[in-house]
Amino acid sequence: MNNKLNALLKVSSIIACSFMATAHAQDSSPMSCYWQSDKQNEIGTWENKMCTNPVDANLPDILVAKKVHIPSYGICTIDWLDGYRTELKGTVKVAGDKTACWGSAVSFEPAPESRIVDGLLEKRLDCRWNNVVNNSHNFMCDDIKGRTLNLPIATKLQIADSSNCVMSFHSSTLNHFTGGVAVIDKTPEPNACEVGPVYFRAYPAQRIVDGFTETLLECTWQDVNDTMRIRYCSKEGVLAQKTPVGLDLNGHQQSLIESTNKQLQAGKIIEDKTLNPVNPPIYFRAL
Repeated sequence: MNNKLNALLKVSSIIACSFMATAHAQDSSPMSCYWQSDKQNEIGTWENKMCTNPVDANLPDILVAKKVHIPSYGICTIDWLDGYRTELKGTVKVAGDKTACWGSAVSFEPAPESRIVDGLLEKRLDCRWNNVVNNSHNFMCDDIKGRTLNLPIATKLQIADSSNCVMSFHSSTLNHFTGGVAVIDKTPEPNACEVGPVYFRAYPAQRIVDGFTETLLECTWQDVNDTMRIRYCSKEGVLAQKTPVGLDLNGHQQSLIESTNKQLQAGKIIEDKTLNPVNPPIYFRAL
């Protein structure tokens, strides 16, 4: 009986794995592409590989490769613009030898709108490259409520339709979103042209730490006058009264948590810098 059960479980596992692999493969779909002449003279030809926009076929076709063919010298080079594309919210993939001028197939894989990582839900943010001046661009993202963060996640220098870039990645900006942190799968190289999809990971609304229940508080800064503001936190059913936790005087901030905790009797306020060292979430621990 045990042998039959083990065999059944093994077959079920194989079927499940096969299904998952197939489902993942279906995420990537072939793109409809063609070569378009860019320039031609007695030396050779310059061509662009254009593909139908995979997000909306009514939008202009997108450039995925540039090719130079000089027959008299036996030269043919191709420069691919594959990888993640912010404007498409997905990845352009090339199958085959990328150094070969012919025979490669192009496909597109959209980045998931949401995903589960380490048991936590992450939602993809809406991001874009904004041209600042000449060839300089800022990578800006909206929060999950559609508000644009006024700090760039990255800056780059890139000539239009070029695969050569110089990028500066500002990792600290990922910690400036309200209610959680932004995450990326891989830090871009200094010569990268793209950052990749940016996801938002919200702080746990409630958690158990050292046997105590901790609840995430809702906090806002309120102006007192032109030079001073106070940060208050509260949470209906947990900490109903607005409680001061921070003071900002002429741009210099100081915590009021220690003094506030001396006045609380049902629990204490905790600032968790392990989740975010720049803009830490504030929890109330019930005692």
